[in-house]
Amino acid sequence: MMTKLRIGLWTVALLMIGASLWFVVGAPVEAQMGVVQKIVYIHVPSATVTLLAFALTFAASIAYLATRAWIWDAVAASACEVGMVFATIVLVSGPLWARSAWNTWWTWEPRLTTFLILWVLYGGYHIVRSSVAESSKRTISSVLGIVLFVNLPIVWKSVEWWRGSLHPRSVTMTGEMRATLTLSMAAWILFFAVVLWERLRLEVLQNAAETAVREDDAGAAGSAARREGVAR
Repeated sequence: MMTKLRIGLWTVALLMIGASLWFVVGAPVEAQMGVVQKIVYIHVPSATVTLLAFALTFAASIAYLATRAWIWDAVAASACEVGMVFATIVLVSGPLWARSAWNTWWTWEPRLTTFLILWVLYGGYHIVRSSVAESSKRTISSVLGIVLFVNLPIVWKSVEWWRGSLHPRSVTMTGEMRATLTLSMAAWILFFAVVLWERLRLEVLQNAAETAVREDDAGAAGSAARREGVAR
């Protein structure tokens, strides 16, 4: 049953991605930037999914500290890892768009700078998580998942809080452009959900394997202790 559900979700997600790309090809060409402007249909959904993923890391980290249920730590770590992939897509697609819009690959304007800091900080989350002792990994990761969240509203509001931002506060789009962007947003969010589920499955399988090993070790230790007691 679960296998059929997974196949069904993957099928729907990939079909939606394909449909969104088809609509991107047919969307009107923006008058000033030309065809390069169509990067917006990947760049903006990827940025949205990035913030959604890191917000989920924040919420799951709180849930873990409140309940100490390992599944919430697994959700937080999985969401952060998938979010990093989409954040990288943002950092790659952004300069491609900037080169045409601003005649430069990169500039230290507020939105770009704060997003780069976001990418570095959440990359550090995984470095810390893989470096600390197993006994404290989940707690430290959860604390980081909460603390790092403070940068999300900074990225979101950067174009409003600081002058000199090259990112516009609002964008005027035709009805067909807006419909294409809406479809792209829905497709990438669904794709994120499916990938997150797959990543979470790996965490579940890893936890089950580690639990089985601990139980085997405990059983072996108990048997050894009993044999030693009989020998005495």
